[in-house]
Amino acid sequence: MRQTKMWWLASALVALVLGGVLLLDFSSLRAPPAVFSGAVVSLPLLSDCNPVLSPHAQEGCRAQDSSRAMTLKMSGDVRPLRPFELRLILPETVRTQATEASVEFVMVGMDMGINRYTLLKQANGDFGGKVILPVCSIGRSDWVAKLSVVVSLADGGAQEMWTAEMPFTAEPSVVAHD
Repeated sequence: MRQTKMWWLASALVALVLGGVLLLDFSSLRAPPAVFSGAVVSLPLLSDCNPVLSPHAQEGCRAQDSSRAMTLKMSGDVRPLRPFELRLILPETVRTQATEASVEFVMVGMDMGINRYTLLKQANGDFGGKVILPVCSIGRSDWVAKLSVVVSLADGGAQEMWTAEMPFTAEPSVVAHD
C-alpha cells in the first residue's frame, strides 16, 4: 500500500514537471499580445531616393502624404556588419505626439532573418539609433528600410501608425564572397 502511494506521488510529480516544461517550450506558439490597434497609414516616397548613395544623402529621403511626413537619414559607414547611425525625422507639429518608432531591414526575394531595431526618442523629438545590416551570402546590397512610427492623435487618445518603405543600396561589404 505504501509503495502504491509513493508510485502515485512520484508519477504526479513527474507529470507536473513534464507539463511545466511543455508549457515553457510551447509558449512561443501563443499569439503575441495586441500591440497596436489604431489606423495604419502607409506614406508614399516623394521620389526615388537612396539615403546612402544619392548626391543629396545628407538631406535624407522623405515619405509623405497630405498631412503626414517622415524623413530617413543614414550616416557613417553604411555597409554590412558595420554599425551606422540612423535618424527618423518627423514634422515639428507631431514630435511630441510620437511615442515609438522602429526600422526593419529586408531584402526583396531573400530571407535575411529578423533585422528589426527599436529607435530611441531623442531630446529634439527625432528618433534614432545605431543599427547593423547583416551580410548577404551572395553579395547583394539592395535593401528596404521599413519604417514605422506610432503617433498619438489629439482627439481622445486615438493612435495612428505611420509606415514607409524606403529602398536603398548599401556600400559593398568588405567581406569577400565566392
